Amino acid sequence: MLAMLLVAPHLPRPQSLAQLRIAIYATHAAWFALLVGLAAQATSWWHAPRTRLAFAIAGTFTVAMACNVAALPVPADLAKAWFGILAGAAFVRVVERPWWLLPISVCVPLADAWSVYSSRGVTKAVIDKGREEPRWIEWPTIATPISGAPYAAFGRIGTVDVLFLALFIAVATRWSLGVRRTAVAMWCGLMLTSVTVFELDDLAIPALPMLCVAFLVVQLPALVRDARDASRGPAS
Repeated sequence: MLAMLLVAPHLPRPQSLAQLRIAIYATHAAWFALLVGLAAQATSWWHAPRTRLAFAIAGTFTVAMACNVAALPVPADLAKAWFGILAGAAFVRVVERPWWLLPISVCVPLADAWSVYSSRGVTKAVIDKGREEPRWIEWPTIATPISGAPYAAFGRIGTVDVLFLALFIAVATRWSLGVRRTAVAMWCGLMLTSVTVFELDDLAIPALPMLCVAFLVVQLPALVRDARDASRGPAS
């Protein structure tokens, strides 16, 4: 991931729309694969000692904010990626049954979309402010490299999006719901977001709805079965 962030700006610049599509989709596909792969490995630590996990989360957050203040985008983005992954892995501890992700996967995208598109939404306010001062967008988000583009022109994905990506994979890990297919679904959700953003030329497309839909596509039967089991009696 570090190599991609450092090398991507120095690759040949796209000279046509077709080349730009290749540059965006190829680098995003590789970047998201690395991000999802890292999450799949790290979310197996969800049962690590609470103190150790808490220190890791606090440490990565502190490093990310310090690097933001110091205008060091590469270490800041890597630290934010780790923070989101570790926070997602830790959050799975409060999920007592897999079916809890069913209402979460329905409600969170609606809240995210409202925040992005509503005139009173927090995310919309940040995006509008970021058009004048880019750091408003850069602070809570993580760069997604584009081959041949300067760092400032990279795509961005929310740290909260990474948190939920990691949470979904952690749920699959904890209850053996198919980590690989969940990871593939998360990658597809991220890529679908990337394609939508580029093809609609809209920087404000939220990733959470597509991540949640991707999760439900592969896990809905298991979540429904678990909800039925929970309704019949206490968890075994």
